[in-house]
Amino acid sequence: MRSRTPAWTLSPLVAALSVAGAIVAIGIPTIAPEHIAIRVPVLAAAADSTPAGLVADERPADPLLALAQRDPAALIARGEQRLRETIRDYSCTFLKQELLPDGLTPVQEIRVLYREAPRSCFMTWQRNVGEAKRVLWIEKPEFVDDDGRPVAKVEPGGAVLRLVLSEIMLPIHGAQAKKTSRRSIDEFGFRAMFELLARTNARARERGILDFRFDGEGEVDGRPTLIFRRLLPESLVGEFPDARMVMHLDREWLLPVAIYSHADHAGNKLLGSYVLTQVKLNPGLDDDAFRF
Repeated sequence: MRSRTPAWTLSPLVAALSVAGAIVAIGIPTIAPEHIAIRVPVLAAAADSTPAGLVADERPADPLLALAQRDPAALIARGEQRLRETIRDYSCTFLKQELLPDGLTPVQEIRVLYREAPRSCFMTWQRNVGEAKRVLWIEKPEFVDDDGRPVAKVEPGGAVLRLVLSEIMLPIHGAQAKKTSRRSIDEFGFRAMFELLARTNARARERGILDFRFDGEGEVDGRPTLIFRRLLPESLVGEFPDARMVMHLDREWLLPVAIYSHADHAGNKLLGSYVLTQVKLNPGLDDDAFRF
């Protein structure tokens, strides 16, 4: 028999369940570009690698680049298939910054352990700790309350509050969570990024407004990436996650390692910055890794 989740509300802690994503609040305030300071790995365009004496038209063919330019969706689908077939679990350092109703958050550094089956996500805040120090969610009956709502186990971040509560089970969805976070913990990870991209692109395509294309090469955490950009009408922010989305796909893994979401086409109004660094694929995480 599961114990019922306490009926009282601890609203500041709900914000700690925020992770990367795209639940966009309507009426986002404008922030001047000079106030947006994202301290994440440099994402620089790759230098021209044409050998001396070889003109651009004579460069050796790169099948991956050719596919990215010709059919971005096909390359994304290849990465999603590789994820399903070969990736069981992974660890990473997650750098997150979001525009919330109260303003732009500082960059948070979060150590994450993630497993596909059963879906499990364990987050430990390492820099700019907020109302939570650790958050654990597992897709299993023990993490569902008596009302059928998925819940996460939370260790409060405040020292005073920890004297009273060492841990608490809190719902990861709902009105309060949506007001204080852009995405819930069950929406973290490579799989969720692919799924959100597919859903949003499909909706935009049906409306005849999708502009999704390859946008060059870059780098995240010292690893080469392929950059993809999506533009949607600025007037539809709120109905869609963003007006401009830039995604970095790791060139070797074909996994999304960075997503930048903006409310404008110029990229001046940041909605969310989500970067995965120090990624280790298939480290062999067992049940003991997902315990408080």
